[in-house]
Amino acid sequence: MKKTKLLLLFSLLLASFQMLLWAQASEEPAVALEKAELLDSLNVAVMDSLLYVADSLAYNHLDERIYLWHNSSVFYEDSQISADSMYIDLKKEQAFTYGPTTMRDGDQVLLGRDVAYDVRSQTGYMWDGLSRIEKSYYGGAEVRKVGDKVYDVDNGRFTTCDLEDPDFWFTAGKLRIYQGDKLVGKPVLAWVNHLPVFYFPFIVVPIRRGRHPGFLIPEPGYNNVDGKFLREIAWYYPYKDYADIIFSMDLMEKTGWKAKLNTTYTKRYFYDGYLRGAFQKQSRDFITSYDWSLRARHHHDLGERAAFDADLDFISNKRIWESSGSLDENLAERLSSTMSYRQPLLGSYLNVGATYTQDLVNDQVALSLPSASFSMPSRPVYELFGLKGRSPAAWFANLSYSYNVRLDHTGYINDANRGWRDFLWSNRSDSTQVLSEHHAGIKHNFGLSYSFKPVGWLNTSQSISYGEAWFDRDRDDKKWVRGNDYSLSTSANFNIYGIRNFKRGKITSIRHIVTPSASLSYRPDFEGNKRFYSFGGIGVSQGKAALPLSLGIVQKWQLKYKSGGEERRISEAFGFSSRASADLKSKEKKFNNLAHSFSFRPGDVKLGSIRIPGTKTVLREAGLAYDAQMSFSHNPYEITWQSLALKNQYFSHKIVISGSAAYKTWFTRAKNRMFSSLEGIIDDSSSERSSSDEGWKLSLSQDISASKNLLKPENSNLHFDASLKVSQNWQMRYSNYYDLKKSKLLSQSISLSRDLHCWKLELSYSRRNEFWEYRLVLFNMALPDALRFQTRDSKRY
Repeated sequence: MKKTKLLLLFSLLLASFQMLLWAQASEEPAVALEKAELLDSLNVAVMDSLLYVADSLAYNHLDERIYLWHNSSVFYEDSQISADSMYIDLKKEQAFTYGPTTMRDGDQVLLGRDVAYDVRSQTGYMWDGLSRIEKSYYGGAEVRKVGDKVYDVDNGRFTTCDLEDPDFWFTAGKLRIYQGDKLVGKPVLAWVNHLPVFYFPFIVVPIRRGRHPGFLIPEPGYNNVDGKFLREIAWYYPYKDYADIIFSMDLMEKTGWKAKLNTTYTKRYFYDGYLRGAFQKQSRDFITSYDWSLRARHHHDLGERAAFDADLDFISNKRIWESSGSLDENLAERLSSTMSYRQPLLGSYLNVGATYTQDLVNDQVALSLPSASFSMPSRPVYELFGLKGRSPAAWFANLSYSYNVRLDHTGYINDANRGWRDFLWSNRSDSTQVLSEHHAGIKHNFGLSYSFKPVGWLNTSQSISYGEAWFDRDRDDKKWVRGNDYSLSTSANFNIYGIRNFKRGKITSIRHIVTPSASLSYRPDFEGNKRFYSFGGIGVSQGKAALPLSLGIVQKWQLKYKSGGEERRISEAFGFSSRASADLKSKEKKFNNLAHSFSFRPGDVKLGSIRIPGTKTVLREAGLAYDAQMSFSHNPYEITWQSLALKNQYFSHKIVISGSAAYKTWFTRAKNRMFSSLEGIIDDSSSERSSSDEGWKLSLSQDISASKNLLKPENSNLHFDASLKVSQNWQMRYSNYYDLKKSKLLSQSISLSRDLHCWKLELSYSRRNEFWEYRLVLFNMALPDALRFQTRDSKRY
């Protein structure tokens, strides 16, 4: 049946060939038909059919062979062979080409010469083959298709470099490509610029698209604590579209091993989170210890604006972080875990949660289990009476109420041998200290406020607040006791505006805003409440009667100016505020300290292009930004004509210079364009940049604090950050934190990255107090997970 189809197809092709000869005889230009055009003209289905086309052909009826010359091609299902000449054995269903050959197998394109191909088994071989697969290229002396999407290559060569003359490649005596899956080779030599640099007994490079299971490249290294180590011996498994799971193992020559589990999961609109766990066996100084750690975060949307969140962080002992490369883990002194549930209620939210805080230094635990709170935002009182609208003329239109309640159970555990009762409820102590202490209580707060404007420019507000708390016990050990407090307050403020416009100069307008304010409150004597505990937001006022008065004035200067033909604004170029407070019930010195603060934020200044003296380098779009803040206070009773008695002085300022620089590419290198026309890739060589603009940034900040004299500070720190692209391929980042008072470098970090075209090299070093760490990473930018080599080390002095 198949031969009958082939003969019929051959007859149709002969007829087409006669028509082509007739067209040539009539001096009409020959038209090269694509496969789709040929099929349309013949109106023949291609299922299980062999199709061939050429400028010239001959048919041997006895041998059942077809000979094709010049621009010959054979099509079979999703396979195609194109060459200058070939012959087809219809009896054996085989095709042979001579000379340069292009072979297509689905999405796979191979270039070479002298192909032998079996149509029935869809296997064959090619001499001097070259192919592109995913983001890489491979080739060899002989390429054979030995199975469905499986190719064997003798004396193979593999690279991800897209240059015509690649920077690097791997060679392997035997290379097997599993199309869309992986590449396997042995033995393997790594070459850089025609120089062999490394040997691998074998190599496996994943080339599968998307997420798929597989082993990740481990991280070898050495340090003086663990000795030789091999970290992140990991296996990755993706679960559908929802989760990524990584099982990994660290092996240390001297100290033992660590097993880890790392998962990340998400389901859009429903939940997301991660889980990271570790278990470690550590042997040091002839002592073996077993430690574990657990970190997890989960967020779950439950619908109707309800949500559940959990953030867990637990360790059995800080030893498990000693070999960690994270400085934050090495320096951690406290861990906190939280769980919370949020439910909409009466226009607000009911929040229920629990917290667990572990002091790693003192081996203490503080917990809140459970806690609940509800806060009703301020609402008009008239809503309580069923009034839907608000009448502006009604006196009660601006009368509002608020309510909040909190329930809490807190615990404090200071016993290394704590048991489960200590976490639930246990109050015990020894002769020297409290070992376990728990409290429970509930507190209500009710507020009533009224605001109005007696005149159009004056804002006034009056309020009353009442709080009541219930405690499980008081300091006299009385059970379920009640305490309360209340306060009254009134306040007023207004704004004064001044504007000055300018017709000349860059500054077009200045606006000055002055906001004076005053408030007065009253709190009765609640010293009788000292018998109550205060914990977790549960407590009542315990001070003497007070009548605090607060006076303040805030000033702001706003600017409008012209820059580059545009009008720009600075919302707060200058700011100055002063505040004074006094207790009118005090019998002695009524006034407290006077506090002042000053700010200066002129915004960004465009400097344009700046040429570095003595060079041709031009810094483009340079900009300068500066801001400063200062605060201080003084005792009004200590001010004299000779001294303002300044104290608690603080000053900080920051300057940032940024811009871009052009880096020229002096020596452009030709790209590999062999497959561009065959795979429909647009040749964008003309759009390649000969230069590039990269941002750079320098930032320097200083903070100073002093109790009396800012020129003789107790603390003075300097922080410097720099991000520079040194050249087209080199980039550097540096930061440090320096104590000017002690002349001590507190921390610093530096990182260098080198773009190696196909690869990228990253080197980083950081130090904080007595900890330091370095990391070296070399990875392929086309296959960063498959071709990645890294090592690191950290140490504590």
